Amino acid sequence: MSYNHWPGQSPGQNYRPAPSNNGYYPQQQYQTSNTSPHTYTPISQPYNHISSSPTHPMVVIPPQPPPQHYNQQYHQYQQYVPRPQVQYRQMSQPKAQIERQRPQHATPVQQKPPPQRSTSTQTSSPIIRSDVKPQSKPNVGPQVVIQKQPQPDYQLLLLSLAEEYIAAAHSMAPAIALLQRQEEMDQYQELMATGLACMESVLKNFRQHPRSEGALRLRYASLLHEETENNLEAEIILSKGITLCERNRFFDLKYSMQNLLARVLFTTPKTALTSLDNLLPDVDQYGHVPWSYAFRFLRVTLSLQTGSRPDIVAAQQHLRVISNTANSRGDKAVFVTCAALEAMVHLRSAAPDSIEQAQRAIASARSLQLETSASELSQVFALIDLIDLTCSLQSSSPEQAAAKIQTMQTLMDNSDKEAVWKADGSFSIALNKTSGADLTTATGGIFSKGANGKDMLTFTWLPRSDLYILVYFLSGVSAYLRNCMEKKVVDYLQEGLRCLQIIYDKPKIATASIAQMTHRIKWQVLLEWHIRLHLTFALCHRGEWAAARSNLDILRNSLQSSVLEDPVSLVRLTLYLSGVIDQGTGNTDAALATYHSPALTLPEGPQRLSEHHQDICLLAALNSLFILRDPAHPQHYLSQILLVRLEPLCASHTNKSISSAFHLVRAVSNPTDPIIKKKQSLNIALHTAKTVGNTQLLAISMAFMTSMFFTNIVGEQAEKSASAARQLAIKGASGLWTAVADAMFADTLQRCGKVADAVFAREEMMRVGESLPPLLRERWFAAPGSGVKGNGM
Repeated sequence: MSYNHWPGQSPGQNYRPAPSNNGYYPQQQYQTSNTSPHTYTPISQPYNHISSSPTHPMVVIPPQPPPQHYNQQYHQYQQYVPRPQVQYRQMSQPKAQIERQRPQHATPVQQKPPPQRSTSTQTSSPIIRSDVKPQSKPNVGPQVVIQKQPQPDYQLLLLSLAEEYIAAAHSMAPAIALLQRQEEMDQYQELMATGLACMESVLKNFRQHPRSEGALRLRYASLLHEETENNLEAEIILSKGITLCERNRFFDLKYSMQNLLARVLFTTPKTALTSLDNLLPDVDQYGHVPWSYAFRFLRVTLSLQTGSRPDIVAAQQHLRVISNTANSRGDKAVFVTCAALEAMVHLRSAAPDSIEQAQRAIASARSLQLETSASELSQVFALIDLIDLTCSLQSSSPEQAAAKIQTMQTLMDNSDKEAVWKADGSFSIALNKTSGADLTTATGGIFSKGANGKDMLTFTWLPRSDLYILVYFLSGVSAYLRNCMEKKVVDYLQEGLRCLQIIYDKPKIATASIAQMTHRIKWQVLLEWHIRLHLTFALCHRGEWAAARSNLDILRNSLQSSVLEDPVSLVRLTLYLSGVIDQGTGNTDAALATYHSPALTLPEGPQRLSEHHQDICLLAALNSLFILRDPAHPQHYLSQILLVRLEPLCASHTNKSISSAFHLVRAVSNPTDPIIKKKQSLNIALHTAKTVGNTQLLAISMAFMTSMFFTNIVGEQAEKSASAARQLAIKGASGLWTAVADAMFADTLQRCGKVADAVFAREEMMRVGESLPPLLRERWFAAPGSGVKGNGM
């Protein structure tokens, strides 16, 4: 504020100054030096000489001071009064230089003592005189340092709050995904909505650096995709972000957004796959190889999710491109990973040579196993071992499967010593050549930097705990294939169920979205369901029907859970298992009704089921033929109709057990067939069952062979055939077929004159028959000769 003197007073008279803006009265006026922001020089001249205008003698407007930094505040001296909580410091006094123009021969201004005021110690804002030369040695005194309070950074505050809200919501995800309580779900959604609202506010109300805005758009869109159903909004956010990144040439953010956009568009798979196909030529033309890998691997995984034949073929083509590029660049880790995925794609293709092609891809991956770090690629080699084991299981090679499961178990035991297994199941593979910093700097987790500075491409698979359970499951299946009566079959499967229960009871705290945790819980529940299903089949094979029915009830009840996906497939499996239990306990009418239910009936006309659905229907039809083959059965006429329909589907089936069962049932279902045709069918059934090691089919085939060709025959060959049938039935641990074989063996021994041995065999037959289920035991002893002539026997 500027002033001269009160109205009616001369310049030399005393006057009371007007208060300043802060309400204080000035005690003394000082002029500043332009050398030090805190150096002050008293002004001794009256203010009326500044302006020569005679028209306004009472108001003088001083010249405007030069613009100054907000920290260069000018203060006035006041009498020192000690006050608490005020800090003082001594300021230096360098010589001042006058920047404003003044006359060349101006003389220094003499200092006059300031007027003394004893009534007040308050100060006002000083009057700055720019045309007065400061003294060379001004007085030095303590000064009050006043620091302005900085304005809060609302943008940073909102983003920090958003991350805190999101982290708090993610910490609740494991319990919510497992327990599915609505109250906790509402709290989760409220926290997530608040965090997203903070991010949205920053995007709409604040101007940001283009890179910061692009990173925020990527983060915001990824949360919209994972946590909400607002796919359209996520698509709009990403489209604007891609335009922003193209304008500023942020390739890392641009490709990351396009990667996320393909996943957002996957609600319509064709649109997502087309967007990737249109993007890949540009990426290849720019020579951005890391992103070529990333987009092609994404294309493969999305193609596997659709499962259609054209997409599977396209996935194989993209994997070949990845393999060739990795081989030429020396990216060995990428080559091994590509070979593992190629083997998996071949298994999904269901082609006649799928197993052979998968094993060729596995051999290609293992050729570089010694040239890559096993510790860095533990998950990839575990996947390779699993696929290799699956090939042996699908080709029904029990000995190979037993050896491979030992390798798999050793690898899992050694994985405890490795630190590369992360809680979320993610792992990274190194690229041989590091790209420019602008390609993999901010990628939303798609790429990362290794300890050696190399680019790392990130994948997500199974956590180690889930992989352990999967290995227990496959160990049980492998042991079941080799010898279903081994105790470790049930032990492996029950141990897998126990490990899953531990996870349910004490879930590990992990920071993840509820979508990720729900997906993992769904996978665990589905794995538990299939483990229990195979355990029930094993119990049926062992004749433990009560335990099998108890597990069947658990399977049926679990179908009510909303977590399980594809309920139609699971219902079909439970129906088939129910029919097996009914047939095994002698309730053939209920079993036949189950096998003829719509879910287990082969479709008419050109309609086709998926491969595994069709296999279940084929097994149901084959089991029903064993019931309908009896000429006395009211529906015996259906047997020939079923045989005609099954022959093109089963005669050359890739599953050797299904092929063996079909040739067996064809040999025994039509009594009018020539004997040579029956022998050929039985010979094929026996040879195929022996190849795959199916002891149950071997026992049944030998029993029918003995009944058809050695009944009422006396001789060593008849005795050997009956004895072989009995030994195979005992090995297969089937109570029913053991009783059948004992009865035939006793009759053969009786005809051969070995009465004592015949009596022993008949006593054994009675003992085994008494252990059969009640309904089956009743029908067994009521059957003529207690042989294979009864219904379903």
